[in-house]
Amino acid sequence: MACVLTAALTVVAKPPQPQAVADALAAPVLEAAGLASHEAVFRQVLAADEAADRAWGALPSKEALAAHQQRLRERWMASFGGFPARAPLNARVTGSVAREGYRLEKILFESQPGLWVTAHLFLPQAPAFKPPFPAVLICCGHSGNGKASKDYQRGAVLAAQAGLAALIYDPIDQGERLQLPGKNPPNNVHGHNITGVSAMLLGWNTARFRIWDGLRALDYLQTRPEIDGQRLGVTGNSGGGTLSSYIMALDDRIGAGAPSCYISTLRAVCDRCGPQDAEQNFFGQLAFGMNHAGYLLARAPMPACMNCAHGDFFPFDGSQKSYAVARAVFERFGWGERVAMLDVPGPHGWKEGNRAGSVQWMRRWLRDETAALPLDLPALRALCASYDAKLADCGLQEPEAWVTPTGQVRDLPGARSVYDIMRDELAAVEKQRAPLSGDARARKVRELAGIRPLAELRAARMQTGRQNCEGFTVVRQHFALPGGVTWPTVSLLPEKPAGAPVLALAAAGRTQAVETVTAYLAGGHPVMAADLTAVGEIGACKHRFYGSKHADEGIGVMLYLLGESLVGRQAEEILVCARAHAAAHGGAPVILHARGGLAVAAAHAFAAEPALFAKLELADAPLAWSEVVRRADRFSFALCVQNALRAYDWTDLCMR
Repeated sequence: MACVLTAALTVVAKPPQPQAVADALAAPVLEAAGLASHEAVFRQVLAADEAADRAWGALPSKEALAAHQQRLRERWMASFGGFPARAPLNARVTGSVAREGYRLEKILFESQPGLWVTAHLFLPQAPAFKPPFPAVLICCGHSGNGKASKDYQRGAVLAAQAGLAALIYDPIDQGERLQLPGKNPPNNVHGHNITGVSAMLLGWNTARFRIWDGLRALDYLQTRPEIDGQRLGVTGNSGGGTLSSYIMALDDRIGAGAPSCYISTLRAVCDRCGPQDAEQNFFGQLAFGMNHAGYLLARAPMPACMNCAHGDFFPFDGSQKSYAVARAVFERFGWGERVAMLDVPGPHGWKEGNRAGSVQWMRRWLRDETAALPLDLPALRALCASYDAKLADCGLQEPEAWVTPTGQVRDLPGARSVYDIMRDELAAVEKQRAPLSGDARARKVRELAGIRPLAELRAARMQTGRQNCEGFTVVRQHFALPGGVTWPTVSLLPEKPAGAPVLALAAAGRTQAVETVTAYLAGGHPVMAADLTAVGEIGACKHRFYGSKHADEGIGVMLYLLGESLVGRQAEEILVCARAHAAAHGGAPVILHARGGLAVAAAHAFAAEPALFAKLELADAPLAWSEVVRRADRFSFALCVQNALRAYDWTDLCMR
């Protein structure tokens, strides 16, 4: 690019060349800025997570603890839209298998009308144990075969052989509960994330479905005469550690919990491996103080045994910190024996020592066997090393484990999926939703996306360079809002301005806006190209969210934990840029041009401050949110606004 300092040369009036524009846009504005967006948002996560820990430590009395627990549980449930109404379980037993020391029954029930759940119920049969039995709910981790995983079956066998009934059930998109059609549809974590984006737009969460399945499994246990419905516990590993943490924190029927390979700290998880799949993050949970330690404490003094592995990808040092927070509270109020940590060597996984120790924990608190504790950690760790699955009773595997005739609930008459439920909810929402316009639309957009009024966006600005090129001048500057990231812009100014100022945005970064910038510059328009939070020059993310093709998604999910949206943050940055660009060119309204995923943030900025813009132009725009729900599209969490579809679709914002 033929560029020189302004004082050195007078530019020649000629049409801008695309290569000269490309070179101008490619030159960096900031120094070593790649992870700037991730680091700025992570600082907020760190501060909020540590503040939540301190809040538990500051409670002076049991009464203060109870009030804090109630507030957190209420806000937590509100964050995912609460639960659906209870409907008949329509449960039935489809088969039974007798084994040494227990009987396994194959159970089918509906957690919501048409949403079938497949489960195995293990009932003790040894003469030493008489019904009604205490019961343990076992939540599966992310095993493709769900409840048929040998590791999870083994946990149920150990419970039954110790005199505890155990119910283990398939999560959605695992085992017999694939939710999408086809021979090999997206499933497991990928399926949970597909559910998650649609659920988010409706103000729900994948966890809403998953927790409710577990609560309805408890309902089923309480219908069985062989079960003592007043003595219920919950355990599980990995994703099942997640669900058992939630269920023990939310359901007052649970008398003991033993989650495994999940609880760490949110700050350690976000820093070391990135935020996890859809059901492991709740909107605003860090803003209102619900973190990993909170799952152990939400129902204290309910007994809780935290299982973890030293080499887990859920960082073990985070597990130690959350346990220390929880233990301090338990001990302060005289409940020290009711909390424990069972930590074992090795990587992520429900090892035999964890399973056996969790069963001991349940024996103590559900069967009142005081001799079951304390846990012998050296012996349990040795058991992990010596265990041989080939020599152990691991229950049933597929296809013998099937509860349904074909191995899939979707083949049952009248079966429905979580996507059917969300489509029905969308239809009801669209029928009731009133159109928004003018000030009412601007207020609602600001409220849901978290966009402050323009007057409150007091941004710092610094110019870092000014150069003349053939036919245009380049101005490089950056902006920053208090507490946020510093984002770069490049302005290309024609020699003789003859059109409205243009703000050009591209989801892949400003270097992908060459064609747009060149065309507008040739028409005499002064053009500003900006890289917003999680975009372009500041768009690198430390961890790719579950292999997502969207580099900004991990940053978007961290903001979700904070009760914010990436859409709203980017919209504020658009407003700051547009205001500055307009002011530099006589206050003329700005043409806003956005390509790709940034179309969503641009539409929100356009609706929030319509007077600032001459018009909105979009290219390669993503699906309308309503189509995401209808098609069960993977979409991107970074392009969603929590609960927004109840008020508007993002495409509704593109017209005045």
